[in-house]
Amino acid sequence: MKIELLTDKIPVGISQCAMGDPVRYNGGHKHSKVCTQLLGRVFEYVPLCPEVAIGMGVPRQPIRLVKSDPSADAEIRVLGVDDPTLDVTEPLREYADSVVPELQQVRGYIFMQNSPSCGLKGIRRYLPNGHGHDSDGMGVYAQRLRERFPDMPMEEVGRLNNNEIRENFLTQVFAYDAWFRYVHEDPRPARIIEFFTAYKYLLLAHHQQKTRDLGQVLANSKGRDHEELALEVRARMMEILTHMATRKDKTNALMHSQGHLKGYLSKEEKAELTELIDEYRRGLKPASAVLTLLRHYLPRTPHSFIHNQMLLAAEPAEMGLCDFH
Repeated sequence: MKIELLTDKIPVGISQCAMGDPVRYNGGHKHSKVCTQLLGRVFEYVPLCPEVAIGMGVPRQPIRLVKSDPSADAEIRVLGVDDPTLDVTEPLREYADSVVPELQQVRGYIFMQNSPSCGLKGIRRYLPNGHGHDSDGMGVYAQRLRERFPDMPMEEVGRLNNNEIRENFLTQVFAYDAWFRYVHEDPRPARIIEFFTAYKYLLLAHHQQKTRDLGQVLANSKGRDHEELALEVRARMMEILTHMATRKDKTNALMHSQGHLKGYLSKEEKAELTELIDEYRRGLKPASAVLTLLRHYLPRTPHSFIHNQMLLAAEPAEMGLCDFH
């Protein structure tokens, strides 16, 4: 299976304020140039603001997460800061449910951080007396969408300013999109295995043991329901890709790729490639340098396995999506 990167833009949901629209509670915005000017080159955005959508207006009273008591399983509500009788918990959840059909075509979602509706993690939670309790909360709208789309890549606007986090998110979105283009409509075991095989070395670069465990799941999948198997494999693949690819694991995957070329390279070429991989391992050369040389030698080998590896496809960094000033 030869998986191609999509030439059209990939649909991705995004908090509307990150697009520069003045929809925040104070009438302002949180425009992200990384999202609009950089990632906008490959993403077609679906901007949504749940607080405006449920009729809170602009400007509006600020809201926050409130725990009914300090216990671990206490109920969480979204209440007004100035007027605690304002409770928008259920409207936010209901709005999330209402946009599920629209988001079926979306392949990722970028949320605004520190938001009681949209934040993915680290949201400040308060007690009814107004005292801060902890910072372990998640926005109610974002949490509901996470429940409805458990495998969808999700990230926060602010974190995407980090090159490595941005590259990892892009890798997840590309993989999630590819799954829907190649497997979703035809989840036969043979096709699922083909898809996993094409991603094997890339997955190894993110988490070696979990990739091997997934390989065992597929090896023992005979007789399993096709849809059930597809859901498990997609969930496991996307979970693996949430782990940041380490230099050590990526070096291991590059060495595996090199192994498929051994019989087709001269002694000098082997030495050059080995040295380049080691220089990458030591942080002296970028991964793109190794990938360029590997691709240069690829036509010499007839093995389809290595020709189809997504590890050797264009990386977000090579597409100019990981450097922004």
